[in-house]
Amino acid sequence: MFKRSKLKLCVWAAAFAFTATALATTTAAPPEVSPTLDAEGNLSLRAAVEAALEGNPDLAAFAWDVRATDARVLQAGLRPNPELSLEIEDIRWRPGPTQTTKTRSLGIAMPTTTPTVSWSADRERGARSGFSESEFTLSVSQVIELGGKRARRVALAKREKELVLWDYEAARADVITETARAFVGVLAAQERLVLQDELVVLAEAVARTTSLRVELGEAPPLEANRADVALTTTRVGQQQAALELAAAHARLAATWGSREVAFERAVGRLDELVAVPPVSELAQAIGANPDVARWTAEMAQRDARIALERSRRVPDPNVSLGFRSTGLAEGRSSGFSADTAGAIGWSRARSGYNSDRDNSLVVEFSIPIPIFDRNQGSIAEAEHMASKASAQRRGTELAVHTALVELREAAAAALVEAVALRDDALPMATDTFEKTQQGYRQGKFAYLNVLDAQRTLFELRTAYLDALSQYNNAVTGIERLTGAALAAWERKDEESIHEN
Repeated sequence: MFKRSKLKLCVWAAAFAFTATALATTTAAPPEVSPTLDAEGNLSLRAAVEAALEGNPDLAAFAWDVRATDARVLQAGLRPNPELSLEIEDIRWRPGPTQTTKTRSLGIAMPTTTPTVSWSADRERGARSGFSESEFTLSVSQVIELGGKRARRVALAKREKELVLWDYEAARADVITETARAFVGVLAAQERLVLQDELVVLAEAVARTTSLRVELGEAPPLEANRADVALTTTRVGQQQAALELAAAHARLAATWGSREVAFERAVGRLDELVAVPPVSELAQAIGANPDVARWTAEMAQRDARIALERSRRVPDPNVSLGFRSTGLAEGRSSGFSADTAGAIGWSRARSGYNSDRDNSLVVEFSIPIPIFDRNQGSIAEAEHMASKASAQRRGTELAVHTALVELREAAAAALVEAVALRDDALPMATDTFEKTQQGYRQGKFAYLNVLDAQRTLFELRTAYLDALSQYNNAVTGIERLTGAALAAWERKDEESIHEN
């Protein structure tokens, strides 16, 4: 890969400096972060990125996503809860009907011929109201999972956690890219303000020279008016540049979640230009892009989903063990008898049990019969989603490759423009302006010649600054797409981030 400068996102590798453990221990809200500054209050790119990684609120939100996936893994490994059920039958709100059986008979008792008359009545009283004769069934049932469902749920939850971690890596890369571009914006705004300050100084010097020549009668008064207008215009531009710098400061401070700008100046260089490698070389590193690398975990997650849905084809039996208690009803009977000899008799009887209730154990086993629903719809859906993921992966790789080509060409074009302006156009424009200004003081050139040379010089300097900004921003994007700066991040930098 091409040589790294301070602004080539060497610190992009900080996106992978934090581990999932460090993420999981992040506090609920990021603390107020202040970047590390030097003795003069200057801010470096490295310090800005470290502050953004520590205090960016979007990254802090991912800590809760990781906690949620940990909880999901825990939940996936739990077995189904047993069920406790109580069933009560024959609850009476009033007594039940009473059954009475009456029997009459007339006969002769052998061996005598004495006739006998008898009458009897059997009465079974109805159930009393309330719970006295109700049937209670208390049972505990448990679903027994078959087909490895629990293990497959855990495997799926773990795959989903991997996806969250990859999304976190991508978010960190985005934060670092945003921070680096904001840092480049601050450097460019600082240079534009310096350029406007120089332009104001030159305009003031020209205005003084023009005023002196008008007083000496060497120039018409109209040139003094033109010089004053040019000075006013440059001062307006200076104020605008100062406001743009303040906005750039605010954008950079926002990357680490701060509303206050604690630094005085950003320290770095925009003019370290190196050749950009060809697309064929850059494309080999696309696999390090977290947006692309995550699709390996995505495919594994889709496969885990298919395995889980297939395991659900196996029905889960339900085993139940219970205790049943039934209330027992009592019976009563009475009778009357008489014969011709004058013997008369009356009898009454009551039947019961040696216990008020009948107790027994109940065992129940049930299992669904997979005739109609074999989870075939969910299985087909999971398989289709896996095929979709394969197509999405190819689409992501194509999009990243296309963006890489665009950024590479933009960086190369900005490099060509910057080098041409630096080596050819700017030296000639500077020399022309100096000679024109000297000639104007000597009365050899008109004021319009001075304005034209000055405008040309500062337009070229502005174009050079814009080309440098475009080059560095394009290189920043290339680093984001390829992850090429990973090898440049030293271990001590990772440790310092963990310590912070």
